[in-house]
Amino acid sequence: MDYKSFFNNNRILIFILSIYLLLGLFFLNYYQYIINADAISYISIANYYINGNYADAINGYWGPLFSWLLVPFLFFGTNPFYSLYSARILSLIIGIFTIVGIRRLSYKFEMEERIRTIIIVSMIPIVLYFALNLFITPDLLVTCLLVYYFSIIFDPEYPNNPLNGVSCALIGVLAYLAKSYVFPFFLIHFTLFNIYYYFKGVKVGKRKNVVKTFVLGISIFLVISGVWVGLISQKYGHVTVGTAGEYNEALVGPGAFDHPMLYQGIIQPPNENAVSAWEDPSYIKISSWSPFESVNTFNHQLGIISENILKIIYYFEVFSILSILIIVASLIMLIKKPLGKSNQILGFSLATIFLYSVGYCLILVEDRYLWVVYIILMLMGGYLINVLFKTDLLNNWDKNFLSRFKLIILIVFVLSFMLLPVSSLLNDTSSSNSPYDAGRTLFSLTDSLDNYNVSGRIASDDKWHASLYLSYYLNSKYYGKINQSNSMDLQNELEKNNIDYYFVWNNPDDVHLSHYKDITGDRLRFLNVFKRVKNG
Repeated sequence: MDYKSFFNNNRILIFILSIYLLLGLFFLNYYQYIINADAISYISIANYYINGNYADAINGYWGPLFSWLLVPFLFFGTNPFYSLYSARILSLIIGIFTIVGIRRLSYKFEMEERIRTIIIVSMIPIVLYFALNLFITPDLLVTCLLVYYFSIIFDPEYPNNPLNGVSCALIGVLAYLAKSYVFPFFLIHFTLFNIYYYFKGVKVGKRKNVVKTFVLGISIFLVISGVWVGLISQKYGHVTVGTAGEYNEALVGPGAFDHPMLYQGIIQPPNENAVSAWEDPSYIKISSWSPFESVNTFNHQLGIISENILKIIYYFEVFSILSILIIVASLIMLIKKPLGKSNQILGFSLATIFLYSVGYCLILVEDRYLWVVYIILMLMGGYLINVLFKTDLLNNWDKNFLSRFKLIILIVFVLSFMLLPVSSLLNDTSSSNSPYDAGRTLFSLTDSLDNYNVSGRIASDDKWHASLYLSYYLNSKYYGKINQSNSMDLQNELEKNNIDYYFVWNNPDDVHLSHYKDITGDRLRFLNVFKRVKNG
């Protein structure tokens, strides 16, 4: 390899990645103590693989890929804080590949190199925001993989090489192993795009190539992903590509109002090694339902869809006030000029945004689910700006005025997408009640609890999340939130589940447990710890 040539051709990208890494390491100091329940589950599953406990590692709710990528880090230590820090480092590394993938995908959108460079530079805070989000999740990993998938299937040359189908399939499998939502999305998206290429994208004589590419790709995807489908289906006793959809569907059913662990009381962890019941929500009892059970449930489903559509529009506009304008402008361009080579990418992008969003409309949608859509919208915006700059109308303008006009358009466009990520990064690190301060306080509380040798089975009267985080740091097991409101007999409930420590966040004077003793008194802020002193 000619390294000098490689550096010269990619020096701007190398500079962008260097800035990203430097800023990432700077901001990492402010995110290292921020913890979430999902992170604990992914870390716990990674530890199972290290310890050879594959039975518990196989999990239908949490995709395995993020945990697999975390395993090499945990070979150097499985200390709870180190594991959490490693998950943040992993997210930053995934961000590097995401930026490279976005640059690759950007070449499918026709635009001046100046516009492309500005967009990639603006991706630094955006991807940092994704990587250092308050929640450690595989959403950035999914975004990264799908960006590479789109860079292949959006290419007009895609149907000319059957190996492109293989590449799409392999990336699709990895994305599915990161998040089960990708399984149905890939099947539908990959199929529809190949149908388009068959009828519109190639000459009649080359249609066999499209068929070969599709059959090869879909077969590889189904065979490889089928191995994981078989493993989790065997574990749960029914065919499933992932249990997250089933759980989330039940969560939004008629009468459901929150996660069961927040109100059902003690819930046993799914296995003897699990930190909490959240390690595999597949086993949590929650009523299933169907929109076709009755007129009321059907209307309830329609309500969910309409609410989620409004949420998606809101998320689009919050991320960039220009998002809807970009979509509308793209639709107008397609109406005026039917799908052809010049604006084919707009059709591809709009179809992808619709397909990716519509699945979440059926059940549940959150801002982080749509990250890959934001990237596509930004690249579409770059394409539209490029079209605007080439219009004959602008050619008649004064050159100096035109130059300033173009600069203003680019600045407004880029800032509209950067505003939320930049403000979030700064607010999360500088506010008086920042997540960093809350996480640091919680981590410090662990040292105090260590002084009392707190370890074992833990329950609490409130603050499910904070109690789970403390249990994780203490290498203990958290059995859930239980108090007088969700227990007929608190004393018997604690003893029946062999609870060693009961965390009391509210009114410790109101707690009267004959076999438990307050071992902390007024010595800890926020928290009183009751230890079992009798009956084992």
